[in-house]
Amino acid sequence: MKKVILILIAFVSLSISASAQKFGHVVSADILDLMPEAKAAQTALETEGKKLETQLQSMGVEYQSKLQAYQENMQLADAAQEKWSAALRADKEQEIMQLQERIQRFQENAQQTIQQKRNDLLKPVMDKLDAAIKKVAAAGGYVYVMEKATVLYINESISVDLTNEVKKELGL
Repeated sequence: MKKVILILIAFVSLSISASAQKFGHVVSADILDLMPEAKAAQTALETEGKKLETQLQSMGVEYQSKLQAYQENMQLADAAQEKWSAALRADKEQEIMQLQERIQRFQENAQQTIQQKRNDLLKPVMDKLDAAIKKVAAAGGYVYVMEKATVLYINESISVDLTNEVKKELGL
């Protein structure tokens, strides 16, 4: 009988403490949209992206020019074989293939560069956001604060939206 009572008391105590826990959620994308640091990072990323895109377009123009010249020379070679030797044709084909490979490597490197720059620029912004969320959560006594976008279901009567409080903490 004592064991049953102790188990019942433990269960009631656990239920009461579980229901007393506070849960919150935020929509960090809404907060990031308002942060000047995030906007500056986005502008810097766009500038870097445009610079790389310009370089890639320049390489594309060079490729198209070489390819067009090759095709024109192939047509001339069909008419007069002595005007374009097999060695010269092979050299031009090799040149075009190397340019294709260079363009592909450049695209891969550009993607890596942009990703690294994004990480470098957004890390301090995300750290600041994280610190603000933790401060609001600690001040409010929240046990968990989740990102609303990654949760499939949130019971709004149990989980409190802390987005506005975090915005206020950040001065937004």
